[in-house]
Amino acid sequence: MSIRSIHKYIVIKRFSLGKRMYDIEDIIYIQEHDPKNKEPQKVFHCTKEYVTDISSDMYLSLKDTFIVQNVDAD
Repeated sequence: MSIRSIHKYIVIKRFSLGKRMYDIEDIIYIQEHDPKNKEPQKVFHCTKEYVTDISSDMYLSLKDTFIVQNVDAD
């Protein structure tokens, strides 16, 4: 079993996901997709609490419009 990276993102446009509302400047974490085992990507709240799974299409949609990757080191 390989270890999948988790990346930190900043919300740039308000949206709702997994019965949670995310506002501008909120932080979310998204785990990489696992194509080998066909596991979906997992989304975590800023407190690193699991929220929901998302498809690759949903992830791409979020990246295109709602989130940007945080480049700060922490």
